[in-house]
Amino acid sequence: MAAVAACRAGGAALKIALIIEHFDPLRGGAEHFTCWLARQLVIRGHEVHVLCHDSARRRHKYQAATHGASHDAARSAGAGGPVTATVDGVEVHRLRALKLSSGMGFRQFGRSAARWCRGHKPDIAHSMTLAFPGDIYHPHAGVYRRIQQQAVASRETAPRAGWKKILLSLSGKQRTLLSMEDQLRQGIAAGIPKKILCISPMMQRDFNLLYGVAMESLPLLENPLMLDRPAAADLPAMRTWFRQMYKLGADEPVALFAGHDFRRKGLAAAVRAVAAAKQPWRLLVVGLGKVRPYLDLARRLGIESRVLFVGPTREMTRVYAAADALLFPTYYDSYGLVAVEALTCGLPVISTRFLGCGELLAGHGLATIVDSPRDVPALAAALDSVDVQWAARGTRTDKALHAAADQRPEIYMQRLEELYRSCRNGK
Repeated sequence: MAAVAACRAGGAALKIALIIEHFDPLRGGAEHFTCWLARQLVIRGHEVHVLCHDSARRRHKYQAATHGASHDAARSAGAGGPVTATVDGVEVHRLRALKLSSGMGFRQFGRSAARWCRGHKPDIAHSMTLAFPGDIYHPHAGVYRRIQQQAVASRETAPRAGWKKILLSLSGKQRTLLSMEDQLRQGIAAGIPKKILCISPMMQRDFNLLYGVAMESLPLLENPLMLDRPAAADLPAMRTWFRQMYKLGADEPVALFAGHDFRRKGLAAAVRAVAAAKQPWRLLVVGLGKVRPYLDLARRLGIESRVLFVGPTREMTRVYAAADALLFPTYYDSYGLVAVEALTCGLPVISTRFLGCGELLAGHGLATIVDSPRDVPALAAALDSVDVQWAARGTRTDKALHAAADQRPEIYMQRLEELYRSCRNGK
């Protein structure tokens, strides 16, 4: 009730439409964030509607391959949610369309969302999808032109990169995304969207440089800290529990790689860095993906026994406690909340200049940022420079929490509500 009163003290409660293709927290960061945001908005007294194509839990195509990998595999098969995503107090509207993997289906979903908004007149249409940018377009995935460029760059050989470039040019969905993204500047002039809410300075620069969108139309609001961080006193017990569960030695240095998109987030580079490091690092891989190519790579490099795939897990706080560093050599990540979460649990971060939050972390001396995920010697050297002593974690945690002070949920929601009201007043 106090939160609702605080919302009303700041202004009248709003009718808000959240627009996303899949209202399913298992699919990725945007979906997880939208479920979290819907709940926060209801707590703060707003009327919340979610417009989506579907909200049924997806059976990930790699789930079966990793079903038995995690200690909590039975729960991880559901990965933390009911069959259908529900949030108390939120009304979910399923706007069915053709398959969203096609350009036609994507546009059809966008037209349905626009039609719903015209008929129901929300105060704010906050959209996570380019299909209909609404009043505020919030592109968690990033800038699609950059995503496509990095999809090509992440290929291991020139022929594979060339073939990927051809496939992208032939994809109706990918052509649609680039076309709609190119129209954003004209859309802002017409009021759809009013703002593009950027989650990193990297994203701001990309929209400005690639599409000529004025910086005043690109407000910056970095992702909130959604992790329920455990008390520092509980971390040693969590570390012991996880390491015993996976037969990791108490003193073994363990690097963590976390993410579902193994190629884009640089798992091959992480494997190579562990092999090149002077210290006998173990690599703990959390997430879903095609495991076989990376196991084969580890075998060729002679470190198969040091690479451990645990599949998906809902025990990320225990994972952070068990690891000694986050090794995240991404080719493109619009923000990278996993890096901030790892830091608040005391882990040093090793990543690349393609990490959206990298500037925030490096500016506080909290991360080692290398120029390219292909710079394996630099990644290996960064690993070998990590202070794995437990005492060092407390200092890093304090610095990380200070750096992420503006990302506390309460502050995040206050800033978002201010943006909502400024956009509404402009209607």
